[in-house]
Amino acid sequence: HSQHSQDFGVSGSSAPTTSQRATNSNVSRVAPQKRSAPASPGAQADEIPLGSSLPTGLSDVELENICRLQYARWASEQEYISSVGSPPDLWPDSGLYKSTKKKGDDCKFYWKKVPEWKHMWNKASGMKA
Repeated sequence: HSQHSQDFGVSGSSAPTTSQRATNSNVSRVAPQKRSAPASPGAQADEIPLGSSLPTGLSDVELENICRLQYARWASEQEYISSVGSPPDLWPDSGLYKSTKKKGDDCKFYWKKVPEWKHMWNKASGMKA
């Protein structure tokens, strides 16, 4: 009978490997989040490539505001309003967005009174270069 109790000891020693396996799966679950950390300004957002779908024939203010929305991951002002409940704050003198909420979290982007995305418009319209 004493041999049986030794067998239990052997099967019991396999428990630690199971718990190690669990921690490994946790590690792999965390890794993808690191990759989707805020990208550097030069990188493109996955959902909407900045300046990709800018309509032609818009005013400078409209182009700038579209870029500011896209940077915060919104497709349009309509989408922003329907989700946030109100349009973005504007600078009274220029009509440019003063701040935009980021889609999907409470982060806010604050913008200057002057256009910051002119390099994107040239790419979009192609004519104005």
